[in-house]
Amino acid sequence: MTNGEPLIGIVGSGIAGLRAANALLKCKVDARIVIFGDEAHRTYNRPGLTKKRYPLSDALETTIAEDLKVNGAENGALAWRLDTRVETADLCNKVLHLSTGETFEYDSLVIAAGVRPRTSAEGDKECEFHAHRTLRGLDDAQYIHNELQTSKKVTIVGAGFVACELASLAKEYGCEVVMLEALRHGPFESILGKRISIALGRWVTQNGITFLTDDSARKLLCDRAIVSAREMSDSKVSNLESSSDRSLLIEAIGSVPNVEWLHGNGLDLSDGVCVDEYMRVSECEDVFAAGDIARYPDPWTTENLTRMEFWKNAIDTGDLAGRSIASSLGYDSKISQIRYFPSIATEVFGLRIQIAGNSKISDSMEIVCGGLDRLDRGVLVKFLRGDAIVGVAYMDKGARFNSIYIELLKSLKAH
Repeated sequence: MTNGEPLIGIVGSGIAGLRAANALLKCKVDARIVIFGDEAHRTYNRPGLTKKRYPLSDALETTIAEDLKVNGAENGALAWRLDTRVETADLCNKVLHLSTGETFEYDSLVIAAGVRPRTSAEGDKECEFHAHRTLRGLDDAQYIHNELQTSKKVTIVGAGFVACELASLAKEYGCEVVMLEALRHGPFESILGKRISIALGRWVTQNGITFLTDDSARKLLCDRAIVSAREMSDSKVSNLESSSDRSLLIEAIGSVPNVEWLHGNGLDLSDGVCVDEYMRVSECEDVFAAGDIARYPDPWTTENLTRMEFWKNAIDTGDLAGRSIASSLGYDSKISQIRYFPSIATEVFGLRIQIAGNSKISDSMEIVCGGLDRLDRGVLVKFLRGDAIVGVAYMDKGARFNSIYIELLKSLKAH
């Protein structure tokens, strides 16, 4: 403490960290707050990185940053430490070790370090045939948008939300697009099941994408004939094509929680950071977690923990972590555990896809309206567990069944 004021550290400058800071300020907590971010940018709308085509510009990074910036947490009690990575943490003694060589002693801590893209290769390896990239931050987005503007061929590995949005975006830019999904039958299968996944695969193909699955995809997966950056500069591999000559390959094959800096503190880091229903890390006093990294009691299946990677979850868990800290410091703060059902929306080649509830716990599905053979004309599906509706999915190029979709949302039951 300094001058009697608690010092609150927030590791992560994304939306979860920002909302935790906002919640503390709204509770009028008499404390100093420091947000650490390993990017050079303040909080921005990360899902927006794949939503929009940008005109060719020498200042593309600035354009994207301005377009997607998120306002909030402007107060003299708040300090931003951007481009500063937390290397390790001693949670017992409440000390963070920073990439600058400094240490930071805190009274309360919010872990909002998020996730990073999963990759098929490790280290600083370069591929002989492809320019491998992932998309997570503004710097990644600038590079990918620049590459897509040249209308090159692009290969996208994966068929989740990021992969499908990137494919749609690349097609808008005029690229030849190949999508490879070696593990499943089509997009969003882990959420929506095989039948809908296959229908979405047909939709992607109908919109000019070469969409390959199973062995056909595996045969085209890059075998990563790779060399290190140091080896690339060696004369023995001087014939390796430059990045501009190699075709772009974007890996969108999932994510990995950023937990390495927390090792050695006795935490279960097998899938993010475990917290209770109020975002408290039970093993460590005055430590909370929020956003993509937080694994909390699932309101749908009370015996399980869940970790969710979507915008609203980051907002709400960040808010809750901030209010929980305020309450722990003796401030009057209304705290309630997360109870809402998850809701995700995206658009792929003009098809609006809305998913609500927890379809993963269903034991059957039923088409309410429309059909899977013409997604553009609308299809509304409900997922059942026994007789209870536990999930709903609506796909349409218009809003034909929107009123029915809204009514079904009211019927969702937590289990």
